Amino acid sequence: MDPRDIEINIGRMSFSGQEWGDPDGKPVIALHGWLDNAASFAPLAAFLDKSIRLIAIDQAGHGRSDHRAEQMDYSIWNYVEDVVDIADTLELESFSLLGHSMGAIVSTMTSAILGDRVEKAIMLDGLFPMPRKAEDSPAALKAFVDERKAFRKGKTVNRFRSMEHAVRVRCLGQFPVSRDSSAILVERALYMDGDAWTWRTDPRLNLPSPARFTEDQALAFAEQMTCESHMLYAKEGYIDALIEPHRERLANIQFYPMPGSHHFHMDGETEAVAAIVNTVMNT
Repeated sequence: MDPRDIEINIGRMSFSGQEWGDPDGKPVIALHGWLDNAASFAPLAAFLDKSIRLIAIDQAGHGRSDHRAEQMDYSIWNYVEDVVDIADTLELESFSLLGHSMGAIVSTMTSAILGDRVEKAIMLDGLFPMPRKAEDSPAALKAFVDERKAFRKGKTVNRFRSMEHAVRVRCLGQFPVSRDSSAILVERALYMDGDAWTWRTDPRLNLPSPARFTEDQALAFAEQMTCESHMLYAKEGYIDALIEPHRERLANIQFYPMPGSHHFHMDGETEAVAAIVNTVMNT
């Protein structure tokens, strides 16, 4: 099934996205990972029950959505506010969340603050904000200020002679993906600028975070989720080591170790992930 292109104007900015399934079905807001976009859910959407209304959003600065205003940054809590405003604009009294990586973290945090309004949350290879030791905060803030200053002086933007060139580059990114998955992501992430292709993505997304939560603060979001919560993660990836020391504190979440890499919902395990999502959403 081809997706329906959507535009959601929340007043302060506009979000683009793609939607699959029954427009009157169970609403599930899908949130992609860092430097990905809404199209990352296209492979999964093909295997989801048509009773699920999958609303995949290009998060701020990604895909075809607006970039944040110059005076703002891309701190994780700003994404949470976006989700609340999007749900309000869509007049969703209740909804579920499906998030990958950064989108999974945003899903956890949103669920923690909205309580019963979020019916179910399914996180893919991400759970709570990456913590930072309190004593490291001054150095982190200095790095943020210094890099923003350097950014304002000008930053080289990658340009590609062809879309295929960009596809090859994306295959070998920080989280490598297959050629097919790269093509899905790149098609939505590029635009023609003169005689070359370049990223729509806001380059400020690569700036460091000015502030992060401590470990206890980060875990509090996962602990205080009251909705039915599920997390699928690559058992050979970095997430396993992140959550393993805290299993007792995360007893409210059902875990599913999966084979494959960080993008297992796109590469290799798509049908298996869809089967779990379908079961969760239909019980």
